Amino acid sequence: MSRSDQHERYEELAAGYALGALEPEDEQTFLTHLHGCARCERDLAVHLSTLTHLAYAPDAAEPPASLLDGIRAGVLASGRGSSLSEVAEVVPLGAARSRRLHVGQLHRARAMTAVAAAAALVVGLGVWNVTLQSDRSQQEQWGERMTAAVRELGVPGTDTVPLTVGDDVVAVALVHGEEVSLVVDGLKANDVRSTTYVLWGQSRFGDVRPVAAFDVTEEGLDVREGLHLQAGVADVTRFMVTHEQGRVAPPIPSPVLASGDV
Repeated sequence: MSRSDQHERYEELAAGYALGALEPEDEQTFLTHLHGCARCERDLAVHLSTLTHLAYAPDAAEPPASLLDGIRAGVLASGRGSSLSEVAEVVPLGAARSRRLHVGQLHRARAMTAVAAAAALVVGLGVWNVTLQSDRSQQEQWGERMTAAVRELGVPGTDTVPLTVGDDVVAVALVHGEEVSLVVDGLKANDVRSTTYVLWGQSRFGDVRPVAAFDVTEEGLDVREGLHLQAGVADVTRFMVTHEQGRVAPPIPSPVLASGDV
């Protein structure tokens, strides 16, 4: 490993440490290196400042497509249902729009570690001061959800399940036991007065049951968190997304828009 490649790894570890996403061995490696490395001390300070002040960027700015592609690839990189009585709360990522991630890119992204995924997000957020064309509370909520999603990448046993439409990844389910978060990117906004999206789980026996209903109010990168697999949706082997009329899941799903195998 060259010196430049080695330090690139420490840059990733700095981002992972700021997010609290390192394994004990990696954390010890980073802390040992940190002492006496001004570059990593500076990087760590920047990352911690970014996470602390994420919600307070003063000027709205449209992120370049290349940045969102990098953040998206980072979130999708790791290889490793709510009750339908209420629709998951949605706070949109205002004007963020960019190209969808091709399946081929996703396969290459899987070579990254969970720490590299964390690095992609936190460095990206540091480059682009995340803002919404909205109020401060929305900025805070979006930043918290994105940070939480990346933290999950460092949790042992968390699986990432890309949901695709043709060659495009439009959502990724982060599954840890019965807990599910959904990273959405590329689904069209639905009419929240009369329609909803539904995430479904298919068991190894072939039966399909709803996991959660959710809304997409803006096309772009966002996270739906706090979803839980219901009783009877155990041993899920496939996730699917449908667009339904009405505000609750129907007994039988409409034609599948996106799907992915666990």
